[in-house]
Amino acid sequence: MNNSPPSSPIDALKRGPLAAPVYAFVLALIVGAAPVQARVLKDQASPPPDRARETAPAAEPAIQPATQPAPRPAPVRMVESWAPDLRERIEHVQAQVQDASGRTVAGALPVTVFRPAGPGPFPLAVINHGRDWRARAHYERQRYESAARFFIRKGYAVAVPLRLGYGELASAGDPESSLNCDQPRYAPALRAAAQEINAVLRFMARQADIDASRTVLVGQSVGGFAALSALSEDAAKRPDRVDDGHGAGDGDGSSNTAAVLAVINFSGGHGGRPEVPGSPCRPDLLRQEMAQLGAEQRLQPRPVPTLWLYAENDRFFGARWPHQWAQSYRDAGGAMTWRQLPPVGLDGHRLFTDANDRWQPLVDEFLQPLGVEIPGALPYPPDTDPGRADVDDPSALPPSGPELRRLYRTFLAAPLPRAFAMNGQSRSAYASGDDAQSRALARCEEGAQAEEPCRLYAVNRTVVWSLP
Repeated sequence: MNNSPPSSPIDALKRGPLAAPVYAFVLALIVGAAPVQARVLKDQASPPPDRARETAPAAEPAIQPATQPAPRPAPVRMVESWAPDLRERIEHVQAQVQDASGRTVAGALPVTVFRPAGPGPFPLAVINHGRDWRARAHYERQRYESAARFFIRKGYAVAVPLRLGYGELASAGDPESSLNCDQPRYAPALRAAAQEINAVLRFMARQADIDASRTVLVGQSVGGFAALSALSEDAAKRPDRVDDGHGAGDGDGSSNTAAVLAVINFSGGHGGRPEVPGSPCRPDLLRQEMAQLGAEQRLQPRPVPTLWLYAENDRFFGARWPHQWAQSYRDAGGAMTWRQLPPVGLDGHRLFTDANDRWQPLVDEFLQPLGVEIPGALPYPPDTDPGRADVDDPSALPPSGPELRRLYRTFLAAPLPRAFAMNGQSRSAYASGDDAQSRALARCEEGAQAEEPCRLYAVNRTVVWSLP
């Protein structure tokens, strides 16, 4: 398998003789195809599962069988961030699963849903969070807004469920517990999460503006392996008519199908122990589990394509075990593309949320042959692009009032990567760091009503502003 990602189409654009004009055209196409208008990003509720610990099962309490029904979850607490430009709303999806001890766990999953502008129907992406058993009661509604905006730019609606065992649903039980570190029961833990994912998929397939026949499942950490496990469930494995209990279809006589086009696994696994970096609990059992999932894919007329993305310095799983898990999946019959990225910060397990600029072009590249041709990554201009004005001259700003110039000088002092957005009237914002372009546009549009939409003025050291 290839351990280093090939050059992306974006890289080719940067090197060509017409780099600057082609870049400007591509950027206009991307932003124009799906306008990026947002409020301040908050990718995850507290605590962020990608930054939290997975499972240190040596200390994890075992699940105790119970005969009483699962407690009814309290209403979900609202998180601060809200993106009306993405038509953000919360749905509730009923789910019932069994944990590794055979106990029934049930509840209504709060699902954050984002939609592009327009009537649809929109293809669907379902993004699935990771696991922190120590702090699972403190989870809030999940959002992953940077990743959601990436898929919105591709024309996709996005559903982000909070699963049973987390946040307001923590009191219902912990169906994703593997019980212990010496003999972890990974299969029932992943099966429970997969059943919840498919419950969300079936619910979304019944929505009139959703086309679930080309669904992309995305998962981070435990959510990544849960997304792979969801392929074993009948609702995701083949195009089925959706039954909502009132006959097939949406309840209005129409019908919809739910089928998975691809799975994208970010830093997937279970049993991670960051206090013992690169040494998860019984990784050999996860290798067997991945071989089983791959063998089930071999039986299908066409195995579902999967993309596996890991960073070299993943503290939970290391560099060796994920490669072996992926190899076992492919050798058994699964369709797998492997990409191992260079180190990400101090812990590559944060790849999904902390390295959008790295993974988004790779996901575009992976999905393009599958018919998902609209790019979601916002390309950075080549360093040699002279731009449309002197980036260091605040007086070159289209409207150049004192407040705007003051903010722009702050932008110029920010480290790369960076982006400055404005609407040519009263709104402007900048962002620095990962996913700077999308975050700058989001901040610029925060709370905007009936104004000219924001556009990028400068990216890194290049002015990219153009008239609408």
